[in-house]
Amino acid sequence: MDFFASQDLARRNTRKLVILLILAVLAMCFAVYGLVLLILALTNSQNAVFRGEHAFHWTMLASPENLLLLGGVFVVILLIVSAGSAFKVAELRTGGSGVAEMLGGRRLVPGSADLAERRVLNVVEEMALASGVAVPPVYVLDNETGINAFAAGHTIDDAVIGVNRGTIEKLNRDELQGVIAHEFSHILNGDMRMSLRMIGLLHGIQALALLGLMLFRMAAHASRGSSRNKGGQAALGLIVFGLGLYAIGAIGLLFARIIKASVSRQREYLADASAVQFTRNPEGIAGALKVIGLDAHTSQVDAPNAETISHMFFANMMGELHANLFATHPPLIPRIQRIDPRFSGDFQEYGRTRSKATVVGPRESAPAKTPTDLRGKFGMMGREMGPLGKSFPIDPAILIAAIGAPSDDDVVYSQALIGNASPALLEAMRDPFSARCLVFASLLCPSLEVRRVQVEIINGLAGEASRRETLRVAKLLESLDSRMRLPLFEIVQGTLTALSAPQYLEFQKVVVRLIDADQQLSLFEFFLMHHLMVHLERHLGLRKRQKVRYESAVGLEREMELAVSVVCRFGHENANDAAAAFQAAAQSYPEGLGSSRYTGVNSSFTEFSAVLDKLNLAAPQVKKQLLEALLRAIIHDERITVEEAELYRAIAESLDCPVPPLAATAIGSFAQ
Repeated sequence: MDFFASQDLARRNTRKLVILLILAVLAMCFAVYGLVLLILALTNSQNAVFRGEHAFHWTMLASPENLLLLGGVFVVILLIVSAGSAFKVAELRTGGSGVAEMLGGRRLVPGSADLAERRVLNVVEEMALASGVAVPPVYVLDNETGINAFAAGHTIDDAVIGVNRGTIEKLNRDELQGVIAHEFSHILNGDMRMSLRMIGLLHGIQALALLGLMLFRMAAHASRGSSRNKGGQAALGLIVFGLGLYAIGAIGLLFARIIKASVSRQREYLADASAVQFTRNPEGIAGALKVIGLDAHTSQVDAPNAETISHMFFANMMGELHANLFATHPPLIPRIQRIDPRFSGDFQEYGRTRSKATVVGPRESAPAKTPTDLRGKFGMMGREMGPLGKSFPIDPAILIAAIGAPSDDDVVYSQALIGNASPALLEAMRDPFSARCLVFASLLCPSLEVRRVQVEIINGLAGEASRRETLRVAKLLESLDSRMRLPLFEIVQGTLTALSAPQYLEFQKVVVRLIDADQQLSLFEFFLMHHLMVHLERHLGLRKRQKVRYESAVGLEREMELAVSVVCRFGHENANDAAAAFQAAAQSYPEGLGSSRYTGVNSSFTEFSAVLDKLNLAAPQVKKQLLEALLRAIIHDERITVEEAELYRAIAESLDCPVPPLAATAIGSFAQ
């Protein structure tokens, strides 16, 4: 299943889940209505549904009095559920970091003296670069000795990876890589937002049960001093109502958890399959599951709030002994056998034969291979890549398939990119202060006169220390291969998520002033800045998350025309060639571009930023068709440059469609 189909499936599953839970809430409303009628009968209320000797008449349920009562019950219950849900959603408004901190997680920082912590940071960094997303923060649950992990967040921008201490200490590198690949598949498949919505809805239903329990306790306390009078009858009625409300809420929560479990189990199977595709090493994730199978309690998580996010963990957080109708994960043996059909179910056999190495891996023990060393490994359409600069035909379908679906080739290439970068540059990228200065340095103008003005801006707004560090890291950037700019800046994006909102606003102020001082911004630099700012603003909650508004290209024709025109102008030397490339793109996407014509590009960067924001409101399949059209425009002249490859990747990432670096590098490698 490709990235766009997975995104659509996640949206459909979310809608189904919401509908099912709404139906459960409506059923609870009718149940509470019946409970209210029962209470009125027990307290001998003069209710219109009772006549004579309290003979019940079904027809009276439709009387104006009782319809009004029914409406009141619905309003109150919906308010309770909505308030409970809104409270939990607000609590998790910070996204993945809020979930991790709720469980007592501690954010890991590069340079940790703990070898196991450095190893998990390395694995996450490799997976992020291979996926084409910013490196997410990693949190460790220090008090959890079991093997488990989770990915949490509203979007890719605020996603985090959480791991138990036992996960990083008990698994070898292949097994850990399998677990992290599984969590990245949840990030790329769009599962996280559905999971957080599920938490909010379940908490709203639970609020009804908690209210019933509170009313019962209050009424029971009040009834102790009451006699058999009107006050005593009222207390008795409140006791019955409280117990009934608690029972209805509990039953509703029971069914909601069954729904949650059934949806979650299917997503786990998909994430397992995606992880195998990602690493092309079934034994990695299968091995991690087998280690869990050695002890039924191995995956247990004891944090107080763990049950709330039980469906987000890698394995059953209650342990395998609790595998039942309410289990959020499939049983271990069937789950493993889908990955490793030869597995007999003997966990002890795997325990006797598995590698005990828990730290040593490619990044920790051996020099990384360079892109040149790996050139023969990477093939497109079954053919080896030739030397850099050789022209080569590209099938857009292959590159589209790479979006959101990284492979082990991408992982190896990400290791090569990191290994090919200078240690000093990598150290700067992983430090929040130096990462800020790297962004400043990337905006410095070659003109010495303009650069002096920019340096003074940095000194005045960010301080002398920032000025010195910017000049230092600017020298490191001078030797950076252009093909490595965008992939390695994913590390910078991840590092800058450590900034607070006030720190980000100060950082943004400097960036804007540097751009204004230069008054010249390359298209690639624009996309880099646009994507970086959008990512950080979403992560910090400074930019509102938008829902899909366009299920088709209708209403987006102008924006699509401008996006394709920018690519055509950027990749062709004259207007005639650009126009011909535009027509090639229009023929591949008649719905969005059929009646459009290339007219050149006159919009400013600010206007084009707004265009990208609007295009990001399109449904996944609309984005897919647009990206296919962009590729048709790029390959029209059968000549693809590194700059065009990076431009395409930058546009795709601005649309929340992560492109692995291997795809972008493969395009650039065929340039003449």
